[in-house]
Amino acid sequence: MADYEALDFLEQRVSSLEALVFGQSEKDADYPKIIDSLLEVQAKINTSLAGKKKAAQLYEKLPDLKKYLDHRYTDEMMLSDDAREETILSESEFLEKQAALYQKLSEKQQHVNSEHVQGIFSQAAVPKYTENLQTLSQVQIDQQDALATMSEETRRLLNAYNNIVSLLSKQFILWDEHVTQLELQAQKK
Repeated sequence: MADYEALDFLEQRVSSLEALVFGQSEKDADYPKIIDSLLEVQAKINTSLAGKKKAAQLYEKLPDLKKYLDHRYTDEMMLSDDAREETILSESEFLEKQAALYQKLSEKQQHVNSEHVQGIFSQAAVPKYTENLQTLSQVQIDQQDALATMSEETRRLLNAYNNIVSLLSKQFILWDEHVTQLELQAQKK
């Protein structure tokens, strides 16, 4: 029974390939042309690979690559039942922690799905919160403007203060020099 299914599958595959290659044209008339074209392509591939060892080796390894990519090959390499059991037992502590976390999540899911939380995010609640958000946004904009004004005024006052301190320092230096000269004159007399 399996042989007939495999044969049917191959026949379907050949039919689909013929449909791709020949399209709407008559296949019996085009078979010799296609075979000649395929032989020509194969000859070109063989001549292009003739002097290249690595490419030829790669071309020779294509069947192995197909074998490794086949899902049946990977199924054969799967772990035995004993190996699976050993893997699960070695990871038992981790699995228990994950199960406990999942249990906590399941318990807290009812709080997330509660009517109160659903009411907050419902379509009816959105306009109410949008209005509050607009009010808060306007307050924040006003506060930012006031802060900018205060910052500018503070900067202006600091510049004035620095100018006054600088002028006083220069004046004190001049007075100190003048007093020092008067003291030196007084000592000479």
